[in-house]
Amino acid sequence: MTRKDTMPIAPRSHRLADLTWPEIDDLRPHAPVAIVPLGATEQHGHGLAQRTDTTRAEVVADLVAKELSPKVVVTPVIPVGVSEHHMAFPGTLTLSPVTLQQVIVELVTSLHRHGWRKVYVLTGHGGNNATVEVAVTRLRTDLPDLHIAWSGITPVVSDLVAKLSESRVGGHSSEIETSQAMFADPDLVLPERLTPGSSTFDDLDQAGKLSRSRPGIHFPQSYHDLSKTGTLGDATKSSVEIGARLVEATVERISGFLQEFLDLPERQSTPTLTRIPQETP
Repeated sequence: MTRKDTMPIAPRSHRLADLTWPEIDDLRPHAPVAIVPLGATEQHGHGLAQRTDTTRAEVVADLVAKELSPKVVVTPVIPVGVSEHHMAFPGTLTLSPVTLQQVIVELVTSLHRHGWRKVYVLTGHGGNNATVEVAVTRLRTDLPDLHIAWSGITPVVSDLVAKLSESRVGGHSSEIETSQAMFADPDLVLPERLTPGSSTFDDLDQAGKLSRSRPGIHFPQSYHDLSKTGTLGDATKSSVEIGARLVEATVERISGFLQEFLDLPERQSTPTLTRIPQETP
């Protein structure tokens, strides 16, 4: 089933789920990149909603798509991620890494079957990272003509994070993430309930200190061990202004990458190799 209609000057939406199939059929040749946002439904302390990671991923994906319109479409967000390390806190939902990996692989494979050959996976939850990397490796093997890239949100602006963080220990629900949430959707935040979490090394137990003392060495800890409130850093130092700087810089950098991503030639399913002639002794 195909339509030859000319695409409108501006698509009605960049979100695939908001469009009809004929609209998608018209848009696809003009929108070669698909963004797949991933989130989580997990505790974020006393003052942040469980959907914080999901909403941040959706908002950044939407802003990037608007920046590059009509060249980018956005799939529905995957709202539950790998959150076993938060399961001590009521309401957290988790998938196993194997389950999330398979969901990513099958979703991207669906896009590929409809003609997308350039995909960007955007995760708002760091706990998804290892699973995303394995899924991307599988997809590169199974779909050799696919260009696929991925990132988180905060790591894209790690230089700004270093300048704007006030806490020695940061990360989950810190002033950085809370500021992003304030900018992305004020309804995520209950300002009067924000509290400092574990923000210095003295706030951590022995294993927590060791887990953060050797760069490059991974020693994961559950969040009920790292912080009794489930948070790191000091969310009381958050602001909409900090969130705006971080989110806008993230959108600018991802958009810049995707602009070059768009210009990449189609990947061949069979690699072209060059053999250098060997001199005969």
